[in-house]
Amino acid sequence: MKWFLLLFPVLVYAQVKPDTFVIQINDRSMKVLCPEKKRDLFSVIVENHSLSDQVAKFTVGKKLLKYVSVKSGNSETVEIENKTAGALFFVPVSPAFQDVELIFGKKAYEVPSKE
Repeated sequence: MKWFLLLFPVLVYAQVKPDTFVIQINDRSMKVLCPEKKRDLFSVIVENHSLSDQVAKFTVGKKLLKYVSVKSGNSETVEIENKTAGALFFVPVSPAFQDVELIFGKKAYEVPSKE
């Protein structure tokens, strides 16, 4: 009697660290997944699911923290250090989209494009 070993593909999901934002850019909206607790040093994963390359910046008030460039269909991870108490924004520059506030402690939220 022959024994057959069936191998089933195992799906491995990327584990997002608890101090990581995930920004999913689509053609007409953005989805943001947030870490639970505020930290001075954290990561932001920018996933570009849109049809065009994306250039964006991270700001607090008028202070520029970082720039990021993500090609269509790719993702980039950025380390951000922010010791200020001001609101942190992800600002798409090209193509332009509305500014997105990154809010610690909020589960997930979607930002539609402004018409």
